[in-house]
Order: sequence, then structure tokens, then C-alpha cells
Amino acid sequence: MVETTVFEKVEQLRSEARRLETAEQGADEARRIGNRVTKLKVSLGELRTQVELARKVNETIGSTRIDLSTVDDGYRDFEAKVRSVTNPGDAVFDRANRRIAVVCKRLDEETRSAWSTWASARISELPLTRIPMLPLGDQREARRKQGELERWSRANEISRSTISLFLTSIGGLGDMLVGVPDAPLEVADLMVRLSGDRPPTLAEITDEEISLLRSLHLDDQIALKRIST
Repeated sequence: MVETTVFEKVEQLRSEARRLETAEQGADEARRIGNRVTKLKVSLGELRTQVELARKVNETIGSTRIDLSTVDDGYRDFEAKVRSVTNPGDAVFDRANRRIAVVCKRLDEETRSAWSTWASARISELPLTRIPMLPLGDQREARRKQGELERWSRANEISRSTISLFLTSIGGLGDMLVGVPDAPLEVADLMVRLSGDRPPTLAEITDEEISLLRSLHLDDQIALKRIST
């Protein structure tokens, strides 16, 4: 199945569900079918949401990292069953719901992985070492945008609005850094040391380095913490 038919198949399955719901049944049987159809509609709604988000991420990153070729897994079996019997048993609906849940879980994992990898790579391409060379007010704004981008890149829950916000913000931060000179090498090296897994102690920072941080208004981004010895 090609991607362009995904929603067609989902809508076909919705139509089958509506047919079962409105078919002439005994009261108890109609109630049973109606309850099963309601649950199936919820599953289909989640599937549609996951497919739309996966397709949006694929479009954004410019590749088909997320496989949409099997999103109708279980559809053919369900379709065959509901067309061949008047009152499909609960097992038919349960099987369809389980298969839809498996597809949704796979799409969610692949979508988050593809998005995080791509978004993190885009952030790493920004000349972030130039931020200390911006005016103080712009530095704060740039740091705010950087924090937002990093948060959105590793978000556990991605949405179309998250993607749009990320693209707008990364474009804005990139524009702020265009034409800004690179920070002196000693500043860049010092910031790397301070951001490492084992930041240096105060004894390992020279007075000249402290003065340099203060001259570039970076001292308010550095916290001191006493460690046990």
C-alpha cells in the first residue's frame, strides 16, 4: 500500500464500522456491536493522528525515515471478516484493535526517534559559540531560543505545532547569529569545559578566565557549587 492510500483505507474502515453500527440487529447485539465500534473508532482516531504526524515529520526532514507502508496492518483481515458475517464476534474487533495499537506504538517510536535525530542535528549546525558576542539583551534572547529548541528536539510528545514552533525559532536564532563574529577560542574552550560532565573546580579557573566571562556577561550563566571532599 502506498502512502497516499492510507487515509482512504482508514475511511473505508470507518464506513464498515458505521454500517455495523446502523445495521438492523437485536437490541443486545446492537449494543454489543455499538460498544465495539466506539472503541474501534477511538483506535482509528489515534492511528490517523499518528499517520498525520509521521507524514509531517517525513516532509519536514525531507526523507521517508518513518515507514508508512504497513499502517493498514490488520485492515484486510478485519474487512474480510465484517463483510462475510452479519454479527462479527468480539475477537474480530479485539484483533483489529490490537493490530492498530501495535502500528500506533511503532509509528510513535519511529516518529520521535526521527524527529529527535534531525532536530538535534539542526541545532548542532548553528554557530552557537557566537552567542557571547551578541549584545547582552540579544544574548538572553538567543539563550532562551536555544533552550526552547533543545527542549522541543527531545520532547516526549511531538505535535504539528511543536514542529512549526521549532522551525520558526531555529530560523530566528540563525538570523540573529548571521554576521556575528566567532567568540575568541579561549571563550569557546572555556564554555566547553564548563558544560562538560566534570566541570572544573574554582581552583582550575584562572582569574583571567573569570574576568573574561564577566566582560562578556557570561558570569550570570555560571553557578558555583561546593563539593564534598
